Amino acid sequence: MIAMEENLRDIDTRIRSACARAGRDPSGIRLIWVSKNHPRPRLEEAQALGARIFGENRVQEALDKFPLPGPHELHFIGRLQKNKIRKVLPLAQAIHSIDSLDLLQAVDRVAGELGLTRDVFLQVNTSREPAKGGFEPDALPETLNRLPSLPHVRLVGLMTMGPVEAASGDPAGLAETRRCFRELAGLLKTLQAGFSPGNGASRDPFKELAYLSMGMTGDFEIAIEEGAHFIRVGTGLFGPRET
Repeated sequence: MIAMEENLRDIDTRIRSACARAGRDPSGIRLIWVSKNHPRPRLEEAQALGARIFGENRVQEALDKFPLPGPHELHFIGRLQKNKIRKVLPLAQAIHSIDSLDLLQAVDRVAGELGLTRDVFLQVNTSREPAKGGFEPDALPETLNRLPSLPHVRLVGLMTMGPVEAASGDPAGLAETRRCFRELAGLLKTLQAGFSPGNGASRDPFKELAYLSMGMTGDFEIAIEEGAHFIRVGTGLFGPRET
């Protein structure tokens, strides 16, 4: 608990410093505690320190640990297979990893069958790495213009990850990470300014398109400087993952 409390103070200081550099209010940053590979008691310790949003990457692990006692949200941040949608939707209030139109429509369909409405973020491959999933940035506006009505999902934002090679922290990699985050922020502004849904869809389901989910332990300060609203921090809060 003491180590986690110290980690939280460090992360909070870094968030405030990044916000000061960017002229932003720290209250606009929502911290997702990425709890992958950490047992339920550790999550309850985090709750005692004020954690309210947890992020999980694997459906089975989420099923094993949630729901937690007390106020909390679960945001699913890993790759979601269609055959796992029905399992994760009752637990997760938001999904940050919608990487295709087929998956988005499947989530809407299953949510409707379950009588639910869920927040979703579209994953965008701004690093353009072949191994990563996600919408292609240049194609996303046209994809959304052709989107049918989706009454059981709220399209609230966009998500991306920095390039894998930037994890080492070298200046060139960090510069590329900043470019990826800046492109996502620009794409969000473009969509907000010019979205005109087709196929009979109304504007209302997309009026909440307002948030950027980007930045992890090693690069969340850059993400905040470039406009992130949700940052996903695991090791920086919990320490090294348990196996």
